[in-house]
Amino acid sequence: MEIQILQFFENLRTGFGTACAFVFSLFGETLFLVVLICLLYWIYEKKFGEKLVLTAFSSMTVNSFLKLVIARPRPYTTGKVSRVEIDADPLLSTTELAPLESCPSGHSQMSAGMFFTAAFRYKKWWAWVLFPLLTLGVMWSRLYFGVHYPTDVLLGATLGALFACLWELIYRKFDKQKWYIFGAFALLSIVFTCIFHNNKGMVEICACTVAAAICLPIENKFIKFEDAKGAKNRILRALVGLGCVGAVYCLFSFLPFDFLELLPWKFVKYFLTVSAATLLVPFLFKKLKL
Repeated sequence: MEIQILQFFENLRTGFGTACAFVFSLFGETLFLVVLICLLYWIYEKKFGEKLVLTAFSSMTVNSFLKLVIARPRPYTTGKVSRVEIDADPLLSTTELAPLESCPSGHSQMSAGMFFTAAFRYKKWWAWVLFPLLTLGVMWSRLYFGVHYPTDVLLGATLGALFACLWELIYRKFDKQKWYIFGAFALLSIVFTCIFHNNKGMVEICACTVAAAICLPIENKFIKFEDAKGAKNRILRALVGLGCVGAVYCLFSFLPFDFLELLPWKFVKYFLTVSAATLLVPFLFKKLKL
C-alpha cells in the first residue's frame, strides 16, 4: 500500500511540483530552521525562540535515536520507487541521505514541532489552520521526493506535535523546572551518542542539545537580554547575530577536510556554534545596547 502511494506521487512529478516540494522541505531542514529560530529568538520574541530551541533539540534527540534503532531502508533503495535527486547543499540535498534512516521522518518531526509551537503561541483559529497545513506540505514533500514512506512522515509529524504539546505544558505548569527537564534530554543525548558514537547525525544533535542546555540557563540568569524594540535594533541584531554565528561556524572551514570530518571535531563545531547563538550573541546585544 505504501509503495502504491509513493508511486502515485512519483507519477505526478513536474518541474513546478518539485519546486514546491523543495520550498516545503526547507521547513524541515536543520540549517534553515536553526537560522529561522535564531532570528526569532534575537529579534522577535525571546521566550518564543527559546521554546522553539527546546522543542527542536529535545525532539530531534529522540528522532535521531529512533532512526538508528529502527534502521528502516528508504523507499528508493527497494528499486520500486525513484527519488528526486537534489543536491543544493547546504540548503537541501536528497543525495546525501543515510539509506537506513527512513523512520521517523526528521523533516516532518522538526516542522511539526515548530509549527505546532507557533500555533500555541498565536492561539488564533487561523494559526490552527495554517500551521498544520504547512506541516502537511512538508510531509507531502518527503513522499514526493521518494525519500520516506507514508508511515515515516506520519510518525515524525505525530512525535513533533507531541513534543510541541509537551513543552507547552512544561512552560505553563513547570516553568521553573524547564531547565532541569531539558538538561535530562541533554544527558539522554549523551547516552544515545555513546551507544551510536560513530553516527555523525547523533553527534551533531548531541552537541547542539548539550550547548543549549548549558548556555540558555546561564543567559537567563546572568545576561537577561530583552526583546528588541524598533526596526533599527532588529536589523542591527540580525546583522550582529548572523555575523557572529557565521564567523564561528566558518572558522572550522579552515581546518583540513579529513581533520574536520573527525566526529570529536564535529561535536566541537556544533557545540561552539550553538553556544555563540545562545550566549555570546545575547552578551554582545547587552554590551552594544541593542
